Formats: sequence, C-alpha cells, structure tokens
Amino acid sequence: HPLSVLILSGSGAGKSALQSVTLGFCPPEDVVRLTSLTGRALFYQAPTSLRHRVLALAEAAGGEEAVYAIRSLISEGELVVSTTVRDRGSGRPTTVENRVEGPTAVFCTTTDPRLDPETRSRFFVIGVDESAEQTARILAWQRRRESAPDALRAEEVAAVRRLHWNFQRLLRPLRVVNPYAPRLTYGSGRLQSRREQPRYLALIDAVAFLRQMGRAVRTAGVDGAEVDYIEVELDDIDVANRLLAAALGHSPDELSLPAESLLALLHELVRARLAEVGLPAADPRTVTFTRREVREFSGWGHSRL
Repeated sequence: HPLSVLILSGSGAGKSALQSVTLGFCPPEDVVRLTSLTGRALFYQAPTSLRHRVLALAEAAGGEEAVYAIRSLISEGELVVSTTVRDRGSGRPTTVENRVEGPTAVFCTTTDPRLDPETRSRFFVIGVDESAEQTARILAWQRRRESAPDALRAEEVAAVRRLHWNFQRLLRPLRVVNPYAPRLTYGSGRLQSRREQPRYLALIDAVAFLRQMGRAVRTAGVDGAEVDYIEVELDDIDVANRLLAAALGHSPDELSLPAESLLALLHELVRARLAEVGLPAADPRTVTFTRREVREFSGWGHSRL
C-alpha cells in the first residue's frame, strides 16, 4: 500500500523543486517521470511498467484527463481495460484485455486549492513553507551556492544520491505486521477518516520497512506457503506520528496549507486593528477589511490572495 503525495503551494514557492529533490533520492529505475498524460494513456502501459514504481507528474493540470485512471491505480492497485479490435484472420470483432499492474505511488504538484475532493482524498496533501523567513533562507542559500565550484557541489549531491539508491536496492520485499494496530486510535468524527487511517497505517509500515535490516525476520505459514515478515516497533509509530505532525498536522479540517497561512494572517490583521483603537478584547467579528488592505498587510500578490 504505497503512499501518494500531492504538493500544494503558490506559484514559485518551490513545489516542483521539492518533488524533484525528493524523487532524486529514489533509484532512477523506480521512477517514471511524466510532464503530461492523456486520458487513456495509463491503461495501455506495458503490464509491469508501473509495478512497484513512483509515477511522478510535474503538475496535476498535466494529468487532468487521466484523473480517473490515477485514482483507480492508487485505490485498486491495478488498471484493467477491455478494448474491441478486429481479428486479422477472420475479420470479426474480438475483445482484448490489457492489465497494468501496481502497486504504484503517485507524486504530483498543484497550485489549485480547489482540487477535486475525490482525487485529493487519495493523497497525502502537503505544503511548502511560504513564509518570509523561509524565503530569506532560500535566497541566502542561492547566494551561498555560487561561492563553491559547480563540480564540487555536483559531486557531493551525486554521492548522497548514490548512497540512498544503493540502500534502497538492498531492501528485501518483506511483509510488515503491526501488532500495535488494534491499540491505535484515529478520530471517527469525519467520513474522510475511512481513507485517512489506512494511509496513516501505511506510513507506519513504510517506516518499519525502511528499518528492516535492524529487525528479526520472522516466518509464518499463509495458505500453505511460508511468508517472511518483520514487525512494527513502538519507535516506528513515534516516527510516523512526528512525520504526520510536521507535514500534515497543520489542520484538522480540509483547509490547505496556503489557506491556513492566510487565515493566520487575517487573525494578525484583526488583532492589529483592535489594538490600534484600544479594544484588544473586543469581538473580532466586528472588524472589517478590504482585499487591498489584506494585500498591503500580508505582502501577498493579488493572484495568490
């Protein structure tokens, strides 16, 4: 049950760079990168071309026609299409079936916070830090990287990537069993939890899977065959919880990270207005403001706001 990730942020925030750098840690043979995707293209891929691979789209808009296929690939773990063709010998119509095997992880980016809920619910939706402080750090890094020779920088990056590629190539296809799963809890007040909890459990499994070399490999009989597996430990759950809190814990509702940032700025604007008139304890709902005033206070551009 691989994890799929959607990076949502404003234009120019660095979402494509984040996706590119992240997938750069994966062995090249495990990543299928596409700029655009037509509606039925995935259905006619080679049967094993997407099996245990990452399908990376530069922009969600580039795969709009293929949204149904992407959703099915994530949920069902495979794609099956039946097509009518004419038999060369008899000339009669006949049916041909093509099956594209998964499982497949999907990575994509978007600037549109109004993404189709059916599609959005199948992804971990993460954002990019768009604060002025992060922008200052990025600008400082861009200046700093110019002070080192390009050849040295490229070799350092390549060495780090090779280390990650070789480590991943050594991982065995072991099953993961979570003996603590029955004792875990997840909020049941929202219907979306039915899809969110399996992603949370899969994240725990992924952490344990990456740590397999430090685990005892156990064997169990399943349907007359022996299956090798490892067990989740409490520290794996702790790591998964910290990852969720850092990347996804910004909002218990359906607001995107940019929307959360804007809401926080609006709260700051309202508090500043109340302080100006000497009524810091007044009802914030009595404060009104225009879009222009929000732009001037936040420094955001018109289209981003």
